Amino acid sequence: MLGSFVVLYLFLGGCGAGVLLTATAWSLLFHCTRTRTRQQTCAFAMLLGRLYATGFVLLVVAALCLLLDLGRPQRFLLLFLRPTPSLLSVGSFLLLAALLTAGLLTALRFVGTMRSAGWVRRALEVVCSLLAVGLMVYTGLYMAWMEAVPLWNNAALPLLLALSSASSGVAVVLLAVPFARDNYLLGGWTGALHRLHRVLLILECATLAAFLGLALSDPFARPSLLTLLSPDAEGLWFAVGFGGFGIVAPLGAEVARGLLGRDSPLLVAEVLCVAGGLILRFCLVLAGSHWLG
Repeated sequence: MLGSFVVLYLFLGGCGAGVLLTATAWSLLFHCTRTRTRQQTCAFAMLLGRLYATGFVLLVVAALCLLLDLGRPQRFLLLFLRPTPSLLSVGSFLLLAALLTAGLLTALRFVGTMRSAGWVRRALEVVCSLLAVGLMVYTGLYMAWMEAVPLWNNAALPLLLALSSASSGVAVVLLAVPFARDNYLLGGWTGALHRLHRVLLILECATLAAFLGLALSDPFARPSLLTLLSPDAEGLWFAVGFGGFGIVAPLGAEVARGLLGRDSPLLVAEVLCVAGGLILRFCLVLAGSHWLG
């Protein structure tokens, strides 16, 4: 059974990775654009620093949750001093490497005395994006690798949680954009980000259907699936908290935004999207724990 701190570690690690992947990919594409103006570059640089700091803080809190779950600092250090061939050990090294690169990128943006060549920044962003993808995939594999819990031992679960992490990460970025100075100069980019979010939510919905279908076809997973869907157990939280808040509300807001031609995001929908990702993980853990007794 996964404790609450491990669930928070997996969620915050995935969400933080989603923020960093969105920020680094945006930066790499933005700086390849020849038509950007000096004003746009300045506005994006300020926003990018905040995004890197946000992703870094989320990963720091994720690491603290892992430390609290382990209980003793010595056990935390042993993950790095005496690594074992386990997914937890791999995830710990991924988290540490992502923290280091995110910290460097944040420092390069905020510490005025530090100057770096363009290739250094690009190299760090490429490394950070790869580490972020690894973290997002790891958070799903960590649960799916547990054969003792049939509900989690589902081929669609890693993709579902990776898409949830990506969607939550994009939602956090969209929450930060309206508070950036001169954000109107980045309107075309944020519009593309909204379209990306729409695609991620649709893919997440399709992957959820695949996850439920595979769980239904597995006789060992059906008891936990019934717990996950039952109104007397986690069903209400799963349907409303994840399905309603995490997918339907943000997807509906994105569709409405496109139809109405709104330039600004619906911040409440982005907050619900992030909350839905957290609720998904808790529902999966609670439903899976019934199999363990």
